[in-house]
Amino acid sequence: MLALLTTLHVTAAAIVVGVLFLQSLAVVMALRLAGEAQRSGVRLVQTRIHRFVYYPMLAVAVLAGFGLAWATDAFQQGRWLHWKLVLVVLLIGLGFLTGHALRKQAVPKRFAMAVHIVIFLAALCLVYLAALKPT
Repeated sequence: MLALLTTLHVTAAAIVVGVLFLQSLAVVMALRLAGEAQRSGVRLVQTRIHRFVYYPMLAVAVLAGFGLAWATDAFQQGRWLHWKLVLVVLLIGLGFLTGHALRKQAVPKRFAMAVHIVIFLAALCLVYLAALKPT
């Protein structure tokens, strides 16, 4: 059961980070499109990916992560999990911020690039913390 939870958590987390990374990059690329019809079509696709891929996979990743933490007593094994949860909350916040910006349909290029960079750095730190976790 632990192996299944781990596989589910890692796969869902990879999809969540990948979707966020792709979404923030697509927002920047959409700003370069010439026609409003093209930008509208890209926003529609981005919104659907956000709604139907990001949110369900986020729920799976968070639930499987809490299941793993509960099953392995990870909260008792040092502070690495607390820092990881802070980064997870940051990524969730960036995901909601990106979703809000997509619904608003007005995304400044600087905002999109900053979100893109912060997502990359937070994901990098999450992987580092997961690799350092106590056994």
